[in-house]
Amino acid sequence: MGAQIVTGIPSMASVYAKAVKTLKRKPKNPVLPETVLVFQGAKADPVKLAEFRQAVGAPMNGVLPSLYLHSLAFPLAMSLMVQDDFPLPLLGMIHLSNQVDVDQPLGEHEAFDIEVHSENLSAHPHGATSDLVMRLVVDGQDRVLLRSTFLAKGVRLEGRTPEKIAHPAFAAPQRTASWKLDQGTGRRWAAVAGDYNPIHLSAVSAKALGMPAAIAHGIYLAARALAGIEPANGTYHWSIEFKTPVVLPASVDLAFQPQADGYKVHAWNARKSKPHFELDLVRS
Repeated sequence: MGAQIVTGIPSMASVYAKAVKTLKRKPKNPVLPETVLVFQGAKADPVKLAEFRQAVGAPMNGVLPSLYLHSLAFPLAMSLMVQDDFPLPLLGMIHLSNQVDVDQPLGEHEAFDIEVHSENLSAHPHGATSDLVMRLVVDGQDRVLLRSTFLAKGVRLEGRTPEKIAHPAFAAPQRTASWKLDQGTGRRWAAVAGDYNPIHLSAVSAKALGMPAAIAHGIYLAARALAGIEPANGTYHWSIEFKTPVVLPASVDLAFQPQADGYKVHAWNARKSKPHFELDLVRS
């Protein structure tokens, strides 16, 4: 992979300003670029960190929540997707899952390098998926690895298209928490995290990109679920799979289930009993 050192992390607004041109991409047999973007000497912004914690209820424990780090690094990853050699259309991509490996949480005042690349272009029943990978490195050692998987609907790869997987009927577990999310949830989170993807901002902008109405950010949902369970030290892994979008406004029921080595969290639509996401956190 070819490394490119960058001198700053762009704003999400500047990335989305360039994203409109990606709507014209109609790739046939696309290939992901081998580019690695590297930003050296990143540090947390105390103001943005405080806003993040307040928005999701994260504790003030001296370490950086993994999804605050995601919000800090993600504009750099997104800038990879608006470069001319990235083949998939950015706007309208659907966030399917996240996987995060934490070797040791980063302290609030630590400096770290950010390295981002794309990989794992794969066929999907509804198009093609790819991963954006963000590595946070201190003194040459990986401390946090964040992987986000996205679906580009309608993009076809060579070979047989996978068949849809039949999922078992969802049976809601015993509820232990509930959230009420109003129509402004996406706009408020965009102000915190800088993610102004139109599918989250209003019914009008979301419908223009094929959504039924504005949907909540997956990162917001995950960050809020993690706020009370993410460890402040040690090695751990968590993953989240998004099942159905949280269409705003929404009532979300949750079950936080302690496990021997972590937590399992289920979230579902309180009215229709349809699953929204499943999160697993495992301490090593």
